[in-house]
Amino acid sequence: MPFPDPRVTLACLLASLPALAGAPLKGQVLPYRQVEVSSPVASRILELKVQEGEAVKAGQPLAILYGRLEELEMLRAKALLERREFEAKGTKRLFDSKIIPEARAMEARIDLDLARLQYETALEQVRLRTILAPMDGVVVARTREVGEAVTSAQPLFRILDLSRVVVQVSAEPDALATLAAGQKVRVRIHGASGELDCQGIVSLVDPCANAEGRVRMKILVENPGGQIRSGLRAWVEPAEKP
Repeated sequence: MPFPDPRVTLACLLASLPALAGAPLKGQVLPYRQVEVSSPVASRILELKVQEGEAVKAGQPLAILYGRLEELEMLRAKALLERREFEAKGTKRLFDSKIIPEARAMEARIDLDLARLQYETALEQVRLRTILAPMDGVVVARTREVGEAVTSAQPLFRILDLSRVVVQVSAEPDALATLAAGQKVRVRIHGASGELDCQGIVSLVDPCANAEGRVRMKILVENPGGQIRSGLRAWVEPAEKP
């Protein structure tokens, strides 16, 4: 009976082994942050301020909701506040002149405080009708159109922060033996325009393995030009020594 070729046996053995320490680890590019923006109140969309694919800044209006009733309530509360302020000034002058007792002056101050609270409450209800971007990023999804009703449970926008990206890998513990949190690593990312070779920093080496015995690791990579897209494949390896 002929003996098996030792070169074939060795090749099969190496192919069956897990990735060795120091060998490139395959991972996937994820956004640094992503949020789903919902309406804080039930209402109807009057105006949409952004399109899908548009870059936004934190605090920028994304949509305007119907809020005529809330605006009217705010105007009423403002008028009441102005009236209470005028009455409080007059009451203070009377109290300083010892014409009215302290209890009457205190009552006027309490009425003024309540009017301020009512106005702030009404003003906040108006503010809630303008949906703002919670962070800088890119709008990648818009799920509603003008005229549609919305509730607080329905996401309206999805925003990704791609100023940095996260490369997430899952590997055998032995493959991470040379990597630790805070360490610089080399990251190669395969994109539409070819391979990008960049540097990253290990932000997390999960202390707990998953059910399959693999360990999760995250690497932060700067992406100022936005050329690295979420979902791309990436390979991670220790940075070359100088």
